[in-house]
Amino acid sequence: MPVVVAVLVVLTILTLLNLLLIFGVIRKLREHTEELARARPPVTLAVGAQVPDFTASTADGDAVSLASLRASGGLVAFLAPDCSGCQEQLPDVRSALAEALDTPAAVLVVLTRLRPAPEREESERAELVAALGVADSRATIVHEPLDGTLQSSFQVAAFPTFYLIDADGRVSAVSNSAAQLPGLSPGRDVVTAGR
Repeated sequence: MPVVVAVLVVLTILTLLNLLLIFGVIRKLREHTEELARARPPVTLAVGAQVPDFTASTADGDAVSLASLRASGGLVAFLAPDCSGCQEQLPDVRSALAEALDTPAAVLVVLTRLRPAPEREESERAELVAALGVADSRATIVHEPLDGTLQSSFQVAAFPTFYLIDADGRVSAVSNSAAQLPGLSPGRDVVTAGR
């Protein structure tokens, strides 16, 4: 009987040491993952980068290109109806778009769908456009598939993504949060919004 007790005590100690080791490994993995996330450069056009020339068709069939943003700069918003982050930020996005529409800057809204669902695609896009308040405005709306021309040109890595473009066709700010976008109104400083 004393041998059985001794074996149980040794096994219990080994089990506890194993748990301690596992918790230590998990903690180190989390720290390592956070360091990698901080060190990884964002896969997007950086502030100051020249936007590559692009051509796309609007929902109405009109052509849109970089030249349409160069006249007075603009806001380019990449959104998806089936994106939870887009839905959560809807009030901030609507506010940013409304502010941009009150300036001479161009407003380009690029809508795409993250997961194919042809039967719901058109209705969801229409609902999102209505919720954004840009249905009957001067905002230019482009519908494109995932990894379409505009997303490739702007190197969009996540949704939503917002770019402020200056009159030279350069990125003046980029963010995944509409609330972090600097204002487009004259006199407000343009700051780099974090991704």
